[in-house]
Amino acid sequence: MGLYSINARPIGHWAGWDTPTSPTVPDASPVQTTLPTSAYGQTLPVVWGKCRLPAAYIWCAPILTVTSTHVEYWDTVTTTTSKLTARLRFARPLVPNSSWTMRKLYANGKLIYDASTGYRQKGLKFSAYDGQSNQPRDPTMVREEGEANVSAHRGYLDIVVVDYDIYGLGAPPVFEAEWIQDGVPTHDYDTFTVFDGGVSLMDPDWDNGVLYGRASTLLKRFAIGAEVEYFSVDNTIAAVYFLGLRYSPRLDRIVYLAGVSQPGIACLINPLTGSVLASSDDAASSGGLAQNTVAFSEVNGGAVYVGFTDSAQIFSFYFTKNTVVRGYQSAASWSGYSSIQCVTPGEVRGSELDFWFSADTHLVKVTLTALGTFKSQTVVATLTNNLRYAVYDNGHLVVWTDAATVVRINGTTGATEYTKSVPYQIPAVSLRNMGDPDQHRLVDEFYFTTGGVSYFTNLGTGLTRSVSGAASPAHIFFYDGETETVITRDNAFIPQRLRIIAGDGTQRQLTDFLVALMEAGGYAPEEVAFEGNVDDLIDGAVVDVTAGVRDIARSICEPYSIAMFERAGKIIFKRALTDGFFAVDATISSTGDIADS
Repeated sequence: MGLYSINARPIGHWAGWDTPTSPTVPDASPVQTTLPTSAYGQTLPVVWGKCRLPAAYIWCAPILTVTSTHVEYWDTVTTTTSKLTARLRFARPLVPNSSWTMRKLYANGKLIYDASTGYRQKGLKFSAYDGQSNQPRDPTMVREEGEANVSAHRGYLDIVVVDYDIYGLGAPPVFEAEWIQDGVPTHDYDTFTVFDGGVSLMDPDWDNGVLYGRASTLLKRFAIGAEVEYFSVDNTIAAVYFLGLRYSPRLDRIVYLAGVSQPGIACLINPLTGSVLASSDDAASSGGLAQNTVAFSEVNGGAVYVGFTDSAQIFSFYFTKNTVVRGYQSAASWSGYSSIQCVTPGEVRGSELDFWFSADTHLVKVTLTALGTFKSQTVVATLTNNLRYAVYDNGHLVVWTDAATVVRINGTTGATEYTKSVPYQIPAVSLRNMGDPDQHRLVDEFYFTTGGVSYFTNLGTGLTRSVSGAASPAHIFFYDGETETVITRDNAFIPQRLRIIAGDGTQRQLTDFLVALMEAGGYAPEEVAFEGNVDDLIDGAVVDVTAGVRDIARSICEPYSIAMFERAGKIIFKRALTDGFFAVDATISSTGDIADS
């Protein structure tokens, strides 16, 4: 064989290789991903009382711009989002382990959150941290970086914003926030305006801000944001028992169980007309049902509805837009269990989906097909105490027991990740005044109320905070952690919206700040004293940590005509008063007092 001749190939080709193509250059991102601020090398302020501060970015997940299309009423809709997930740092509290509330949040000067009115920009999700010594790691950062690579960042006022869409802003925004120290939160109940009375059953559609309800022979629809009923239709069904109301956004249908006596049949309702489109030929079960006994999941082109009875019998129904069929029914005392207390939906995998049952001391995963038929069951964990309630949290189950404890369980291995005591006891299912697990939209925290107190339990750590002043006794309630909204009812069964409103940070004594400042510098409370009429009020203070506390105190006191000096080992603050002839009081004694200058 001879040498390869370049003349053997047509003109314009590379010898022995294909003609190279032009490289594909990706389009420039429409969103600038450079962060506007950074805490690197920056002196963070120390704060007390009430303050509005700019934030510095200290961590940020990759910012990805995603374009998707879907069809709405035969039109192709294109949506582009750029989701920002980042940790923002504002300041360090002057008083260690003090309680702080983020009252307002701004992005590029625009108000996007106001805890004093309950306003929150649609889609805004965040976790606020006040830097206390028991502050946990942020779960979003742990999922992104791994637990070993994330610290709790104690001692700082931080927030972590999650999936904040910055596409319309063009770049990560400059955030500012108003923080309040020891603000006293209050419960704000707003009663809905209704046409003709209250409701017995309710189901919130959190994504669309709509509340569905049933009252006597009526189906009602309410706007959660406007707190008003705007639609009502007749729905006459010859039944006594109505349980488990659910609205399916995918099907645009209402489903529930109805019957002259328990158990009932599953009904498929048109929410616009109130007409019954279909009902199951088979009853849900052979036992009695309580209000809080069902779970609902949408899958493919339908939905699966699962429940249980007081005789430990489980069942499922499969719904389409126009049909309903019972997919499964067990015998009573399913798998030998004497009591089932809760069912919560888990992962949906297209061709199958999971439901988790709290049965006696067991946490049981039941897998159904996409048509609601039974596939398998597994005991994932066995606890010492009977289970009462469980919620699904990103592959984990957080379970409450009848011994006032909360346990976090790995949904794959069944390993216990923590066990914590909680200051409340979730009642048995037949006495429970709260929505089913699928009716809440939880973000990091679980909500429960009893005895005039609202409790918030962190799903990641099991730690609980509380706010006093809730209505007692509590009526049925549903919690949305994304908007921090509770839907409940009053004594007349009229829907109400509850929001926890942050305190306004009323003015504080200047003397309290000076004592806290000097204590931060190493002085004991008995080493600080006040003379004269030092009764000034201030909103708060933002100070430079690099300065000494005596220098800071002196600069603050001068505008108030307050002298600062030392006497017998104490720091004295004294008002320099004048009499009617403008004679200045001899504030500092000629002997024994040392001027601070």
